[in-house]
Amino acid sequence: HGEAGIVLSEGKVNLVYSRLAKRLRAIGLRSFREYCELLRSKQGIDERQAMISAMTTNVTRFFREPHHFDFLKSTVLPPLVADARRGGRVRIWSAGCSSGEEPYSIAMTLLGMMPDALSHDILILATDIDPEMIARGRAATYAQSQVASIPDKFRANALETGKGGQHSRISECLRSLIRFNELNLLGPWPMKGKFDVIFCRNVVIYFD
Repeated sequence: HGEAGIVLSEGKVNLVYSRLAKRLRAIGLRSFREYCELLRSKQGIDERQAMISAMTTNVTRFFREPHHFDFLKSTVLPPLVADARRGGRVRIWSAGCSSGEEPYSIAMTLLGMMPDALSHDILILATDIDPEMIARGRAATYAQSQVASIPDKFRANALETGKGGQHSRISECLRSLIRFNELNLLGPWPMKGKFDVIFCRNVVIYFD
């Protein structure tokens, strides 16, 4: 709670036990008492991050809650696209991006409306507290089961099929629209400018 704002009720005891028991085995500790002592020590900085990563639930998929993206397309983006064409600046933030499916879905929606978006001052910032999720988002490589939820109308321009067809990589035009960065929402925010759109879905439900 102190590090990341995540609230863990008494009902989460089994979840906490199962996830952190794996951490104890990974680093060779015998008890949770030893683990707590490590977390409180100066030497435990890296493990505190590993603990937060272990306790963070990363449930996501492309175009999760499709009506959100329908609203983005029909209501939110049209005036922003018009402003960008007049030379304006457009910034969109995916504040809990997990492994990248949400910001890539935003980018697909945007490029579907504005194929020349890369030639304008448009950028999507994607942040998450978990560095492993940020690395996956930057890698932009997903199993075929993961990309199955991408609508057919976006597939041709969105995906680069990998060797053997087991995985697909998000196309360069989409990757170029997004900047992935690690960010704890309870810590200092380095961004100085305003955002036109902020996606903060399935994030604040973990806070009090």
